[in-house]
Amino acid sequence: MANKCLIVDGNSLMYRAFFALPPMDAGGVPTNAVHGFLLMLLKAVEEYKPEYCVVAFDEKAPTFRHSMYEDYKANRPKTPDELAPQFDIIKELLSSMNIGIVSLMGYEADDLLGTISSRLSKKGYKSGLLTGDRDALQLVNENVSLLFTKKGISEIIPYTPDKVEEDYGVSPAQVTDWKGLMGDSSDNIPGIPGVGEKTAVKLLKQYGTMENVLSDADNIKGKLGERIRDNMDKARISKVLATIHTDVPIDIELDNWKTDNMGAGIDTLKKYRLNSIINRLQSLEGVEIPKEAIEKPIEWQDISGNYEKAFSKLNDTPIAIHIGEEYISLSQGDINLRIALASGQISLFESAQGVTLSEALANIMPHIKQELILHDSKAFYHMLNMRQIIIPKTHWDTKLSAYLINPQEKSYALGAFAEENSAGIYKLYIKHKQELESLSMTKLYTDIELPLANVLFDMELAGFKVDTDVLKELGKEYSYDSDRLSEEIITSLGVGEFNLNSPKQLSEVLFEKLKLPARKKTSGGTYSTDAATLESLIDYHPAIRNILKYRQVSKLSGTYIEPMLKNVDSKNRIHTTFDQTATATGRISSNDPNLQTIPVRTELGREIRKAFIAKEGHVLIDGDYSQIELRILAHMSGDENMRQAFINGEDIHTQTASRVYGVPLQDVTSDMRSSSKAINFGIVYGISDFGLAQNIGTTRKQAAEFIESYLSHYTGVRDFMENAKKFGYDNGYAVTLYGRRRPLPELKSRNYHTRSFGERVAINTPIQGTAADIIKAAMVKVASELKRLKKGARLILQVHDELLIECPIEEEKEVTELLKSCMENIIELSVPLICDVNTGKSWYETK
Repeated sequence: MANKCLIVDGNSLMYRAFFALPPMDAGGVPTNAVHGFLLMLLKAVEEYKPEYCVVAFDEKAPTFRHSMYEDYKANRPKTPDELAPQFDIIKELLSSMNIGIVSLMGYEADDLLGTISSRLSKKGYKSGLLTGDRDALQLVNENVSLLFTKKGISEIIPYTPDKVEEDYGVSPAQVTDWKGLMGDSSDNIPGIPGVGEKTAVKLLKQYGTMENVLSDADNIKGKLGERIRDNMDKARISKVLATIHTDVPIDIELDNWKTDNMGAGIDTLKKYRLNSIINRLQSLEGVEIPKEAIEKPIEWQDISGNYEKAFSKLNDTPIAIHIGEEYISLSQGDINLRIALASGQISLFESAQGVTLSEALANIMPHIKQELILHDSKAFYHMLNMRQIIIPKTHWDTKLSAYLINPQEKSYALGAFAEENSAGIYKLYIKHKQELESLSMTKLYTDIELPLANVLFDMELAGFKVDTDVLKELGKEYSYDSDRLSEEIITSLGVGEFNLNSPKQLSEVLFEKLKLPARKKTSGGTYSTDAATLESLIDYHPAIRNILKYRQVSKLSGTYIEPMLKNVDSKNRIHTTFDQTATATGRISSNDPNLQTIPVRTELGREIRKAFIAKEGHVLIDGDYSQIELRILAHMSGDENMRQAFINGEDIHTQTASRVYGVPLQDVTSDMRSSSKAINFGIVYGISDFGLAQNIGTTRKQAAEFIESYLSHYTGVRDFMENAKKFGYDNGYAVTLYGRRRPLPELKSRNYHTRSFGERVAINTPIQGTAADIIKAAMVKVASELKRLKKGARLILQVHDELLIECPIEEEKEVTELLKSCMENIIELSVPLICDVNTGKSWYETK
């Protein structure tokens, strides 16, 4: 490690990391480039083991190369808006980690790498250059190696002089000649037009230097010789532009670049929630961690076979429990217990007798009288239920509190927030409890999210009965229709056989062979054949309508019928999984299989609902909120016209059409009502004139006039929209009536489209989020009332604003009234909250 310095091209690593990793943020601040940068840096420190480390950055001002060649790097796009602010963050982090930072006006980071490595080499030091820029190949020698970043952020390839020649066919000393001949498109260095990488290598193998090539240009035959003779000046300037300076006037401060004090940055890393970086940093050999940053090691007591004595130490306060692959751990403040498992795993410590997970749970759970602190309580309930173990009461679920604190995390796995054991869960519980209190979300958590986990567990356990004969019959019908439509389409198009399921082949047929008008291209470069495009082509060819039908039938079969038949259990029930933490809006999602997306707008799709039935002696009761989001909008905006329409029980879409079109209610046509319905619901989602024009089939100008007319009649709605955006900009988040927050990092973006999206979210979140909170609160209330009244009825499904109950026939009347009352009275708004309740033997009949 002695006398080795790691010199980093900061700009190169930041750009590579930004484009390699998906968006990440810490409290609304983008951090993906920072995260990737530090991962690469620590990997290089781990592998290269330098005593010193310094990071060089470009300055924003032009360099001497720009004054030599006006078009130098002229093709470079503007720094992405989400990347630009991360440069200040990485510099803050590097400073806190005591890593050197250098930059100099008029020079690039490459020149600083060249100067530092050159000077250190003369003093006998070794240098490793961490960069993804091939220009640095010219700096490689016996004392300087290139640590080349490749394939995202996961691979670093070391280059010695021999490795450079082996991979590129030129020596480090020939790299500037090579670049002079072939140029460099990434820096807009011209080179000699028509001379590529292989030709440049071939010339240098023959002539040794670019100057020798140019001197003998008259003897080089054919077009190559002609190109060289015509572009000698370009070659010369290109070589100069590609040459890295090694004499930049900067100070080298090795004493301030030592790597043994990087641990000082842990607090700053915590500030940006870079937990994985902290873990990597703490594991690095030779890095000192400040004592105040080191937490006291956990003292675990093995309780295998000694449960009575171990649990006698615990008091009545909640206890955290974690199920690991190798042990079960329990924590209560400073008391930390664990039991080794011997189910094919290696125990982390010696235990008198290894046990299976089932045995361990059966042994310890009867001793636990305290409420539990868990991470993912629903999963834990299933684990106990499978083993027929009584489920204790849950005091806290850190997965759910993590979700409320930041609903836009990519993952809520325990490892993303704490150590993966009960002590980690306990510490997270203490931290989250304080955070939720400071964010005014404790009531939302304790009254809705936490008890909802129990409700969802019961619903998953119950499942939904399915008539498999109906599904199989629908499968046959869809298969027949699919084959028939496919044959008709191929015949109608008249271009021969092709794969109708291939968007690329269909695109070629429609737009290249049949010359139908194309609308837009996909990211792959082919013309799109999405539903909107095909809808616009219906009048151009008779096969288009059948293509849309074919796709619908194929989707119904492949997405619903086949997976559902595979997921039916021995009692002919399907058990979906509900996810409380999947959406930033607060809505619950369903998967494996997804029962929330079964089509309802088409008759073909609705047919599938005939297969979902009540079990023998039972009936299905369906409660569905009527226009809940518009009612919330009326309440939150306080718009008197909208409020009175709901209070008077008027048709809001007809009333809107009457106001916007300026006609009496009785003269509103179905088209007028449809357009008004589109804008009523579109306003909730911050619809634009372009979006509305697409939805109702009009011009953008007419749509803009329609929106303006709407807002002039519903002035309270206009004020609400403006106030919601202002609140978002002022506070950095949007909030629901229940206090749920959604961060709005998009409003800080310099990108107009990203910022516009943030404004739409600022408007929509209070409405859609409140609707999500209302349905969740209703689920908790309904489940509680059914249990209190000891009814045999039970909730079995939630779909957006709709709840489904499977109910004994003799309880139908009472439970119907209970469901309607709970849903309509769960919150007091300034307008009526209406729930339409219907019953039937199948889900289809309830609609």
